[in-house]
Amino acid sequence: MNARERLAITLQGRKADRIPVSPFIWFNNVFEMFKYTPRIDDNFSPKDFDVVGKWVEYCRYFAFDVLFAGGFLFDSFIPGTAADWEVSVTREGDEDRQKCTTVVKTPGGSLSQVMNFSRTSPHLIVLAIEKFLIEQPADFELFRKHAPPAEYVDLAMISRARKTVGDSGLVNLASFGTFNTLNMFRKLENMMMDPYTDEGFYRAMMDYFTDWDVQLNRQVVKAGADSIELGGNLATSGAGPDFFRNFVSAYENRLARDIHSAGGRVVYHNCGDAQKIMHLYNDLDIDVWGYLTGAPFGDVVLEDALRILRPDMALRGNIDQVEFLRKAAPKQIRERVRELLDKVKPRGNWILSTSDFFFDGTSYENIHAFAQAGLEYGNYG
Repeated sequence: MNARERLAITLQGRKADRIPVSPFIWFNNVFEMFKYTPRIDDNFSPKDFDVVGKWVEYCRYFAFDVLFAGGFLFDSFIPGTAADWEVSVTREGDEDRQKCTTVVKTPGGSLSQVMNFSRTSPHLIVLAIEKFLIEQPADFELFRKHAPPAEYVDLAMISRARKTVGDSGLVNLASFGTFNTLNMFRKLENMMMDPYTDEGFYRAMMDYFTDWDVQLNRQVVKAGADSIELGGNLATSGAGPDFFRNFVSAYENRLARDIHSAGGRVVYHNCGDAQKIMHLYNDLDIDVWGYLTGAPFGDVVLEDALRILRPDMALRGNIDQVEFLRKAAPKQIRERVRELLDKVKPRGNWILSTSDFFFDGTSYENIHAFAQAGLEYGNYG
C-alpha cells in the first residue's frame, strides 16, 4: 500500500495497513533542512526556493507519509486592487523585522491594517496584526460592499503539489475555519464579545466570511487539494462549549460540508485546549481532528478523547514537539511513540503526528527516532 492510499483510507475512517506517520510539517522545517533563509515579502511562496519539491524531499528523508500543507498565504488576506478597491502598502524595517501598513480606499471611505513581521529564527517568520481592518460595523459594510473575492491561496502551488506529491501522500492545505478567518480582519477580544453586544453584526460577518471561504475552498479542491485543514485553534476550551456550539460550529460545518460536496476531505486543526469542547466535534462534518494536545501545552486527556470521539473520525497528534521531542533521548521518544500506538491501534484510523510543527533546532536523531518508532510499532496486523 502506498502512502497516498494509506492516508486516503485513514481519512475515510478505516484502518489501512499501518498507522500513517505524518507529523505536521511547516515551512521553517523545510527551510532549515535546505539552509534557506526566507524573506518577509514572500515567505509563504518564495520565488527562488522550490517549496513543493523540497517539502517532499524533507518527508522522504524521514520516511514520512506526506501531507503537504503549503499554499496558504497568511500575509495576503486583503485582496489586491480592483474596481472601487484601491490598495496601497508601505513597509518599514529591515530583513528581520518589518511593519506593514495597508490602506484600502473605497468610494465610501478608507480601511487600514497594520501587520508586524518578526524573524524568530533564521528559518521562521511570524506575524501579528497590530491594527485590524474591521474595527466598527461601518468598516465591515465598506468591506462587504467593495471587497473583491478572496485571494489568499497560491493555487499554482497546490496544482504543482498534486503532481509532485503523487503516491507519496496527499495535498492537505493548511487553511482557516470561519472564526479564524474573521480574526484576520477583527480583533479576537472583540469577536468574543460581538455575539453578546451585537449578535446581528457578528452573524453578518460570520455569514459573509463563510461564503468568502467557500468560494475559495472550491477553487482549492479543483486545483488539486485532497483535503483542507481548517484552523480552529482560536475557539477552544477557553471559549467554552456554549460559545462554540452557539456561535462557531454552524459556520465551520458549512465550510466542511461544502468541501465534501466539492470532493475534498476535511481536517480540523485545534492544536490547543479542547477537553471541554471536543465532544462537540462529533457534530462537525469533519474527517480528522488534530492535534489532541496534552499537558502542559494543552488540556486534552487522550483516554477521554478515545472514549468520546466518534469512531469514524480519524485522529492525529498527541506527541509534544515543544519540549519532549527537543529534550528527550531517542530511546525515550521510541518508548513514548510505542506507548501511544499501543493505546490507539485498537481504535484504528490514527495518524501519528506531533501537536504542531517541529521547532528549529530539533535534533534530526530525535525526529528519526519518532519516525522509525511509528514505522516499527504502527502496523495493524
